[in-house]
Amino acid sequence: MERRDFLGIGGAALAAAAVAGSGLAQSPTSMAAMAAAPAPPAQLRLDAYSRTLHWLRTPGEVAEACHQIGNTSIDLTVRPGSGHVDPAQVATALPAFVKGLRAGGIEVSMIAPNILDADDQYAEATLDAASSLGIHHYWWGTYRYDAAQPYWPQLDALKPKVEAIAKLNEKYGMKGMAHPRDGATSVSAAFFDLLYVLKNFDPRWVSFQYDTHHLLQAYDGGWVQQLRLGTPYIGGFVWKDVMIEPSNSPNPDDAWRAAHPSAGRSGGGGFPAGARGRGRGRAGAGGRGGNPAAPTRTRIRQVPVGTGMINLALIAQTLKEIHFQGPMECEPEWPQLDGASQGATELTIPRAQAIALLKRDHDTMMGVLAGAALV
Repeated sequence: MERRDFLGIGGAALAAAAVAGSGLAQSPTSMAAMAAAPAPPAQLRLDAYSRTLHWLRTPGEVAEACHQIGNTSIDLTVRPGSGHVDPAQVATALPAFVKGLRAGGIEVSMIAPNILDADDQYAEATLDAASSLGIHHYWWGTYRYDAAQPYWPQLDALKPKVEAIAKLNEKYGMKGMAHPRDGATSVSAAFFDLLYVLKNFDPRWVSFQYDTHHLLQAYDGGWVQQLRLGTPYIGGFVWKDVMIEPSNSPNPDDAWRAAHPSAGRSGGGGFPAGARGRGRGRAGAGGRGGNPAAPTRTRIRQVPVGTGMINLALIAQTLKEIHFQGPMECEPEWPQLDGASQGATELTIPRAQAIALLKRDHDTMMGVLAGAALV
């Protein structure tokens, strides 16, 4: 089949081809993993995301806040700057921080490092340290398209990179979870583009960290289709809620920002700009694609879970049906949480207010998950 013909296939057919493996070699281990009977459903946990707690610096402080929010587990940042663990010191700093959290009754379900490729500076040391502590899931960074070149050859060119990271993950018993990003130059924004690459490799080692915002669907069935076709490559889950609004309409967040001009200016802890792709996902970002100057007619605005357009209950039920058993978390990025949503090391709102906002998202999602008998 010519590539131009392949481009004409609809999304569902492409996904089916990706998962079934038609037209491309499939490793025996990957085939066996996909053919295996699903494990019995497990009760899941909802992790805290430690980036929202960067304003707390010790394991004891973080553990105390987690309990106040309602979490018993956490996704721990291993990133330079404001991250809770400095990757340059990961061999000693990660065990010490994890020990402190466990002493406070908090388990570490996954880590959020800045790993994109197997030869990244701290990749092997980070996976080695995490695995030795019984942590087996981590965020895996976002690849980018060169918008000036055809996209399909770029996807094929990623396969050796993915093969290398899969081998490294297998060495340490780690599952890399690719965190998707919206936008026309993000490999994963269409979901099926990265699935086309991943389906050549064993899902025990490479997967998606599915994000309900960055993989936003305009109709409810889109989430169901992606999750079902993406099985077993749904390794982790991020819960967010959004509103899609006309870009020329008043932005309800603007009044809050005007009243809090210093909010969010005290430091961040995301991926570096560029290849790591730590986009904020806020107003308008999803519509501009690869050209930030291009006009957009819609604004995608993140809101607290349960107050937007995303059908959380339907997605939770689908996760139950596909026997999802990975780590999950809320990742709030709405401005009322202040700079905590972007990894700030200081708050300009009261501590109790930040905890209450995080607890609200936690309690809302726990209700949704309980409704699907996932927790």
